[in-house]
Amino acid sequence: MRALIALTLLSAFSPAALAAPVSGQGNWETTLQARDINRDGVIDAYFDTALNITWLADWNVNGPMSWHAATAWAGGLDVHGVTGWRLPSTSAAADGRVKPDPSSSEMAHMYYATWGNVGYPDAGYGLSNTANFNNVLNSTVYWSGTDGASDPNLAWYFHSFLGFQDLGGYAKSAPLYAVAVRDGDVQVVPEPHTPALLGLALLALCLTRRRGATRRHGPSQRTAQATTTL
Repeated sequence: MRALIALTLLSAFSPAALAAPVSGQGNWETTLQARDINRDGVIDAYFDTALNITWLADWNVNGPMSWHAATAWAGGLDVHGVTGWRLPSTSAAADGRVKPDPSSSEMAHMYYATWGNVGYPDAGYGLSNTANFNNVLNSTVYWSGTDGASDPNLAWYFHSFLGFQDLGGYAKSAPLYAVAVRDGDVQVVPEPHTPALLGLALLALCLTRRRGATRRHGPSQRTAQATTTL
């Protein structure tokens, strides 16, 4: 375990080349849905149907940050009007170990179930698949939003290459990386001209109804006037 922690410490601050999406590996092609929040042609996030959360598309927005800075950054994030972001969570029942259960944290689920990567020390371990996310750093460490109940100076983290998670090894002041998630799906911002088109449609509907009412009542009114004159 000490050798693994030492490897983690050495690689945390020297991210290697980025991995790429691998078709057929993991279930990302069926569980991740792209979200272009402001409809500008750029994917801002991915809705995870398996976990019912939305992941920010960019996994390295601000570079390394302390845990407090990372939680504040995620909590204050505003993506084209969508707020309510946070750091990925770790289960209270999780333990620090290699090859963690995918259900033990949102990061572990992404790494093993969604991306289908292999964790240390199994043959072929490493970050080979990142789906279509941007800037997922290899051989580095990402903060979890869950800190330690027994030690307020520690928080859970996940190693992007080894597939390893632990509580300890880093103080909250350590500069690690962060990705933001949000509970549920995000609402796509309507296109700018949509309200105007809706207003025109309602106006046309009102005019159509008014004309129809005039046609229905018009002959009766004229007949009544003619009878009164006679």
